Amino acid sequence: MLKRLFLGIFKGLFVGGALGALLHFGLQHTLLGRGDLLNYAFYGVVGASAGALAGRPPWKAGAWVASILKGVFGILVGCGLYALAAAFLTFDVTLPNLGTHGPLAQLPLVFAPLLAMVYASLVELDDGGENAEPEVASGVRVDAAELPEAEEEEAPKARQSAGKKKA
Repeated sequence: MLKRLFLGIFKGLFVGGALGALLHFGLQHTLLGRGDLLNYAFYGVVGASAGALAGRPPWKAGAWVASILKGVFGILVGCGLYALAAAFLTFDVTLPNLGTHGPLAQLPLVFAPLLAMVYASLVELDDGGENAEPEVASGVRVDAAELPEAEEEEAPKARQSAGKKKA
């Protein structure tokens, strides 16, 4: 469980840091405006990306539906956490090397990794990942240890019925 928590923290910091750095350095948008629709859209994308990439990877068999659902829910989580942070975390944060300062929720380089880290950690802890047992399509699980015994019990019956047919 601790391994999954650290994996979620790492994935969240990576995804949120990459998206925050893209907005900060790539688009030269260092400070998001207060109450902008762009804020909700950006943090919705951060939540969706963190949700889709955390937990079981979407390219595994049968995991793409869960990844889409985690991504859609991540939009709501990202927008909701941004709204809470904008309302209650109004203190200024200064990034001295970058010359940027402002409220925490309006600094994508700082807040996007935090948001993605929280959501990705929760998804990683909730999702079983590689430890989860794959489901069988019919819903019936067969233990591999039981198969040879069943074949040994069936074999004498088959020999007896074949012997009766020859006689």
